[in-house]
Amino acid sequence: MSIGILTSGGDAPGMNAAIRAAFRSLKMRAPDCELMLFRDGFRGLARRLDSASDRNVDRKDVRDIIHRGGTFIGTGRVPELVLPPPDAPDLAARTAARESFLRVAAVNLFQHQVESLIVIGGDGSFCGAQVIAAAYRQTFPGRPFRVIGIPGTIDNDLHGTEYSIGYDTALNNVVDSLRKLRDTIESHRRAIILEVMGNTSGWLALQSAIAGGAAAVAIPEVEETWDQDDMVSRLVAGVRRDYRYFIIVVAEGVLKRAGADWSHALKRRIEEAQPIHDMLGYPMEVRINSVGHVARGGSPSALDNTLAGLLGSAAADIAQTGTIGRGEVVEGDVMVGCRGTRVITTPLDEVIANSPRLVTRDSELYQLSLKLMLSAGQPF
Repeated sequence: MSIGILTSGGDAPGMNAAIRAAFRSLKMRAPDCELMLFRDGFRGLARRLDSASDRNVDRKDVRDIIHRGGTFIGTGRVPELVLPPPDAPDLAARTAARESFLRVAAVNLFQHQVESLIVIGGDGSFCGAQVIAAAYRQTFPGRPFRVIGIPGTIDNDLHGTEYSIGYDTALNNVVDSLRKLRDTIESHRRAIILEVMGNTSGWLALQSAIAGGAAAVAIPEVEETWDQDDMVSRLVAGVRRDYRYFIIVVAEGVLKRAGADWSHALKRRIEEAQPIHDMLGYPMEVRINSVGHVARGGSPSALDNTLAGLLGSAAADIAQTGTIGRGEVVEGDVMVGCRGTRVITTPLDEVIANSPRLVTRDSELYQLSLKLMLSAGQPF
């Protein structure tokens, strides 16, 4: 038996810890089990494996990686795995490139007798893994092969798990930036618009805004949070109550849905707000900052490393024995996730069909934000 591991999509702190946990769990049970690390995501499956993979991995290869952010085996996205639209002008070329990529990946997996492929990433990565698995089974029918997904994304938007690897570290990085910005804007009596990652889901923006004591948050799932008239009226009420500063957290998905100029438009609205000028005697200055990729950098948090250990070890158990926990049989392609400190599994096609997991108006965190953040009519 040979077991492969790769990291795909955006990097997430804790991916290295998951690889280490899988290695240690595999070797504790079967020291002779071969572990292959594919480099640079799915790209490593479709290149010459002598240069794109590490075989016969031993302890020194995973030594001291638990403290490192990112992924030491590299990651990336593969456009060839995306099915081109029927009206694409280069449809034939893209279809041929996709088929070639899948054929080479399947042959490489077969030649090295990889029976389980552990993929650490998000829903896009799992979609790619599912396509590769289908190509493998079509090319080599009857050969055992399964995909085991480990959720690794700072967006925390996967169905089938309460938390994904990397989210806690990114959350703490954003809150740390928010707290440091608070010091300077309070000194100058300013407002700041802080843009954070989150293309389709607003979990990172929402929870960092709550944890960091922001005045307001704008997330892509809830359109009323983008309402700049409401935002300005809330800030006017805050100035009337002698608030010295305001922090507005914005998920990047808002800029894609409401317009790339959203933050700059809000900045102008606040600086030109006459009621604020009348109360202060001068316009309130507004700055725009972006946390960006800093959010997913640095050493993983203790929580992320613990989660990575749980899920990496569980994925290894499934790969080797087909069971999890106290002997629960796991069949087919699955993702391991967590519910509290308990490891659970969800069929991979179910994860893909129900992801991304989005913030809704009745989400407890969203309802909490309505209570804790600045409102135009708050009586205190």
